[in-house]
Amino acid sequence: MVVFPYKADDPAVAVANMATAAAHPRVRRVVTVGAADTPLLERVAEGAAEVARRGHAVVEVVVQERIGDLRPGKGDGMLTGMHLFLDSDEDRLHFYDADITNFDSSWIDGAEEALDAGYPVARHYFPRASTDAMITWLVTRPLFAIGHPHSGLWRIRQPLGGELALTRPVVEGLVASEFVARRSDWGIDTAITYAVAAAGHAVYEHYVADGKQHALYGSLADIEEMVWECFEAAADTTRLPSPAAFEHVLEPDAPAPPAIAHKVGYDVEATIHLLMDGWSADEVAVAESLPSPISGPLLDNRTRPSFAFLDADAWYDVLAEMLARYRPETAWRRVLFRLWAARALAYTTTDALSGHAEAMRRLEATVVGYASRSGNRETGD
Repeated sequence: MVVFPYKADDPAVAVANMATAAAHPRVRRVVTVGAADTPLLERVAEGAAEVARRGHAVVEVVVQERIGDLRPGKGDGMLTGMHLFLDSDEDRLHFYDADITNFDSSWIDGAEEALDAGYPVARHYFPRASTDAMITWLVTRPLFAIGHPHSGLWRIRQPLGGELALTRPVVEGLVASEFVARRSDWGIDTAITYAVAAAGHAVYEHYVADGKQHALYGSLADIEEMVWECFEAAADTTRLPSPAAFEHVLEPDAPAPPAIAHKVGYDVEATIHLLMDGWSADEVAVAESLPSPISGPLLDNRTRPSFAFLDADAWYDVLAEMLARYRPETAWRRVLFRLWAARALAYTTTDALSGHAEAMRRLEATVVGYASRSGNRETGD
């Protein structure tokens, strides 16, 4: 069974991806789970009906259920897909984002080969622009490294990736998990990654050399909500037991193709304005409560851009401070977003200029360093 969570993506791309999945000889059911009953989703349903007439697989479009207790979002869509799967007689569940423009049968093949080899979880990872995936690099993997330094959890390359395949026992465990079931928002991917590791399932990461081609964002404001929700989900994992050892196999990667290596992941100029505009009194109060090496330069953004202070070492301190003091309230969320955007800009205007391969090496080295620093702090070394 293949599930495509759908929000407001190009209907033509979504239908094409459904057709690709439906044509695969191993796929018997394809479901697009939509966030709402909208005209866009109606167009996907019309296309799905045509796909169903042409192939052997059952093809359908459903509106997601309200399952979690946070903001209705991607999590509800994925959880709806899991429930539909468990109500079927299929034994493997694939998830793929509906907006992938280079989706082909090799994605399914790669996951199926891993499952055939006995791995209960197959994840896809792929080259990214050096300024793309700033939530993965600056939030999720660092928090996994800080919160679980002795676990292999932080070594998973794309913990927020929506492209994965699961066997039935894994899905049963995810649906039964309170931590996963409440994550109706963007935090679902973080919750799944943690829960799979905590259950001790072996994870196989399949490398897609061509990358994942999809629409990138404008300014980082487009993913502000995602920043909060992914931070809150990852922060929640730091209060849970660290996963014990689990098998993790990573296919070898390769240099990113030029189309990816030279791509800019976001609008830098528009993002600089996000640091400066619209400071509320509550946000200022939150920022002033932070240690002065953070609060002073951050508040300077009310009059001029200031982000160079947030190098990798300073960002570790910010994350540690946020883990200790953050509250899921509007002012804290806005300050978190401003800090994250400042760190993204600091990285973009320094490390990212060193070339794609070196920039990616530095990002990985930073995560490794955070795990070491946090592990040493736990042991008192």
